[in-house]
Amino acid sequence: MVSSIEAAMAARRAPNGAGVAGDPRAAEQLLAAMRTVKAARFNAAERLERKHVLSLFAMSMVSLYFVGLSVWQAVYAPTLDEAANRLITLVSIMSSIFTLVLALIESMNDYRMKAHHMHACALAVNDLYHELKLMRPSDAAHLQEFRQRYNGAVRRCPYNHARIDYLMAKAEGGGVPWEDRAWARLRYALDVYALYGLALIVPPAVLVLCR
Repeated sequence: MVSSIEAAMAARRAPNGAGVAGDPRAAEQLLAAMRTVKAARFNAAERLERKHVLSLFAMSMVSLYFVGLSVWQAVYAPTLDEAANRLITLVSIMSSIFTLVLALIESMNDYRMKAHHMHACALAVNDLYHELKLMRPSDAAHLQEFRQRYNGAVRRCPYNHARIDYLMAKAEGGGVPWEDRAWARLRYALDVYALYGLALIVPPAVLVLCR
């Protein structure tokens, strides 16, 4: 009993994590962390690229609504009654507001730059993951070196992935109940498509429903 206590105390005093030498669980835990983070950051890069493309498309379409309705109103003004003129003016104003909001969101978030950083970080972590998976070091000092390189790769990225990116990474990894996978995919769809779908649908819907 005394010798086991002394061994445990010596292991805790050992520098650079030498007390966990030969413990495969430390390498497996680091591999699991790398696998989750690289998947989350690949998901974040894809999500941000999609939001960038959708933002530009939505801005273009809503601007087209505004210009098209303004031209139509100017050309056919003599044939439109007062109610129709007010409705077209309302939808034109809504379209211009949506355009302004989308432009501000795009400029503030800079989705393309964030996606670039996320993708670069995911690639760096992915390289470390496969290197560690091939080597499987049993030496604690060597494993600590991998941990420091992994932490450095993550810290060099100026942005962090969102909660939905982590949830999608867990859902894609398997072993997750179908309810959690469905909820993650629903949150992902709402995050990516909800605002731009609203901007595209509301102006023509108001025009059709209120005519």
